[in-house]
Amino acid sequence: MVTMTLSLDAAPLDAALGDAIRRATDMTPLMRRIGTVLETSVSERFEQSKGPGGEAWPVSIRARETGGKTLIDSTRLRDSIVSEAEPRAVEIGTNVPYAATHQFGAFIEPIEADTDGAAKLAFVVNGRLVVVDQVEIPARPFLGFDARDEADIGDTVEAYFREAFQ
Repeated sequence: MVTMTLSLDAAPLDAALGDAIRRATDMTPLMRRIGTVLETSVSERFEQSKGPGGEAWPVSIRARETGGKTLIDSTRLRDSIVSEAEPRAVEIGTNVPYAATHQFGAFIEPIEADTDGAAKLAFVVNGRLVVVDQVEIPARPFLGFDARDEADIGDTVEAYFREAFQ
């Protein structure tokens, strides 16, 4: 009589499943990776002067008159983008005070009238004094989530859990 015996050593599978469960319990490392994906996406938007989904930003007066790109004259806003990871979430944003003005747009009017009773805004643009009644800053969204981000995050999640089984 011929017999065959098959035995299965389940220890590697048990270890891999244990690692996958640990990874799913506290996903802070995964959230950090996702934060990096989103930070990179935002940085690329600044370089391309486009918002989420690829819509081009209106060109700023400074960029139009002196060259360069909109929203990166000093790079302060672009360089301020950071992410913060938690076990089940990641936040991305900036602490630059004028960020919301550029993200959502703004209509700016003077608060107080000058000595002759006329309320005006005065500022310098490209070395010239400009005095106006109001200023409208168009929205130039840089934060957001689009289909490309979704795909990149999906790839990141898949790679994170695949590592448990390698």
